[in-house]
Amino acid sequence: MSKVRAGKRRRQERGEGCASGILFNTGAGQHILKNPLVVNSIIEKAALRRTDVILEVGPGTGNLTVKMLEKVKKVIACEIDPRLVGELQKRVQGMSLANKLEIRVGDVLKTDLPFFDACVANLPYQISSPFVFKLLLHRPFFRCAILMFQREFALRLVAKPGTKLYCRLSINTQLLARVDHLMKVGKNNFRPPPKVESSVVRIEPKNPPPPVNFQEWDGLVRIAFVRKNKTLSAAFKSSAVEQLLDHNYRIHCSLHNTVSSFLIY
Repeated sequence: MSKVRAGKRRRQERGEGCASGILFNTGAGQHILKNPLVVNSIIEKAALRRTDVILEVGPGTGNLTVKMLEKVKKVIACEIDPRLVGELQKRVQGMSLANKLEIRVGDVLKTDLPFFDACVANLPYQISSPFVFKLLLHRPFFRCAILMFQREFALRLVAKPGTKLYCRLSINTQLLARVDHLMKVGKNNFRPPPKVESSVVRIEPKNPPPPVNFQEWDGLVRIAFVRKNKTLSAAFKSSAVEQLLDHNYRIHCSLHNTVSSFLIY
């Protein structure tokens, strides 16, 4: 009986690419969005235009990709798994829309992002945080991003000051963008289903951006949130932070040709 169940589970995990024997790597975040109603809802909320160039990360077998090709000028799909690249190429082969698809093979975090008007993706959850900030620091500005995230991550993105989930991620994201939680997506809408629930979030970068050096700002926020139950006074009085501030101040004075008066011994 256990062998029958195990065999059934393996067949279920093959998902959309079952005919060609694709076994999805859940460890790499490969959970294919299979519900066409959810796909259509995401596309509707993205408000795509005929002239749009769309960036998609992790297209999988192309359930979202193919629908977007019908509505936009071009889709640039970034995929790290050569097997899924092959599946996507086979899916659009012979279609009149195939010439509107550009596939880029590789790690999206290690490559420069192309020009695009909007980003729509069922994102591999492991790259959620670094990709969000890569996206928000990208220039030229894009109109918006409609992204699928793990539920808890999505709630942290939109968390308000004073709430339990408010954190460094919340502050930095909301500094650079307007963020809205659009809808919840249950785990059974994916194949194979993930262990967590998901949410779709809309991110619209602030243009013009706030007049802040983001690297310096993030350093400040990192210190403030290094220990959740620590006061700001205690955080900034630690010897490591004091030495860091002194070091940074010396560099600042050197760059601006001023005399340093703030020394820690």
